[in-house]
Amino acid sequence: MSQYDIIIIGSGISGLSLAHYAADAGLRTLVVEKSERFGGAVHTHRFETGTPHFWIELGAHTCYNSYAKFLDIIDDLNMIDQLIAREKAPFRMLVADHLRSIPSRLNYFELFVSAPRLLFLKKHGQSVKSYYSRIVGKGNFNKVFTHLFSAVPSQSADEFPADALFKRRQRRKDIIRSFTLPHGLQSVIDAIAAVTDIDAVTGSEALEIERLAQSFAIKTADGERYTADYVALATAPVDGVRLLRSAYPDLADELAQIRVATVETVGVALARSLLTLEKIAGIVPAGDSFYSVVSRDTVADDEYRGFTFHFKGDQLDLDAKLRRVAQVLQISPRHLELVTTKQNIVPSFRVGHEDRVTKIDRLLAGRPLLLTGNYLHGMSIEDCVLRSASEFRRLKRQTGSLAE
Repeated sequence: MSQYDIIIIGSGISGLSLAHYAADAGLRTLVVEKSERFGGAVHTHRFETGTPHFWIELGAHTCYNSYAKFLDIIDDLNMIDQLIAREKAPFRMLVADHLRSIPSRLNYFELFVSAPRLLFLKKHGQSVKSYYSRIVGKGNFNKVFTHLFSAVPSQSADEFPADALFKRRQRRKDIIRSFTLPHGLQSVIDAIAAVTDIDAVTGSEALEIERLAQSFAIKTADGERYTADYVALATAPVDGVRLLRSAYPDLADELAQIRVATVETVGVALARSLLTLEKIAGIVPAGDSFYSVVSRDTVADDEYRGFTFHFKGDQLDLDAKLRRVAQVLQISPRHLELVTTKQNIVPSFRVGHEDRVTKIDRLLAGRPLLLTGNYLHGMSIEDCVLRSASEFRRLKRQTGSLAE
């Protein structure tokens, strides 16, 4: 049995950013991850055959200079000088298997009549559909914007809170507006995990949280038992429910109410010579078996192009997905040799979600338990890091032993 100050279950950006703060403060920190890799929904796939230098993102695709907390971590890791700008390229809509520009799909008269409502309508308490359909017009919303908004969380966003998708944040003017890294966003994940002050266990699922008199014990699938003064969950809500049911049933009940959606992702890499498709940033279909295609064209490569398709869950098997990929890219299915897949569980927010988070935070107050993840304040990398930073500040206040 090994003793730690804090055990963090889950190694996505939420869990690893919290580990970064904890280790930096001198806490003996352990990260427990059930899969064989770190990163969760931050997942840069690097192809091992055919094109070993080429990568695509299977989860989060880009970051912005408004991601101040995330940039602080990149700064701490001495990686700021590695940031590269994403090249500009257009997004297209896929309509009846033809690519169309987004502006060409709009009714500008309806937009002109509806847009002045932006001056007085309030987002708070409104769904994406109820708010934006009045700003852009119902016709434009149903024809264009419902598909654009749904491409962001890779699920229908109509019932999302209107203020959940796009948030105003101050930008760092010394940082390029939209960035990634030469080897993808996984580079940041790998750099945090490599910190010598962070211990990590991969490929071993946490099975149980046992509340002891003054600490916790964590039992894992490989038969190990670890103890710590504090435990943090950086998992999907369903895993949080399972782990908290015994020790904190009131919190488990709240997490059980959070909706989630399954996103089935297919990534492909192709020799440039095989494609006639124009340079694009992505494709949004006007109704299809997938929500979006994100292109690697914004980080151009001399030999290959890459595309990540975010499919709707439980609709097509892999063969059918690959046939659809080939149709959209206008190639033969036999050219799809470099293929990878991933499944992500993502939150499905509804109006009133903030009230549930407020209740969760009230239940957490004074307890030696931390909760972080993309299901609390938002799905972006910055939302996740901000939550981890907030939880770590709470830990410091409760212990009173760490300098602010």
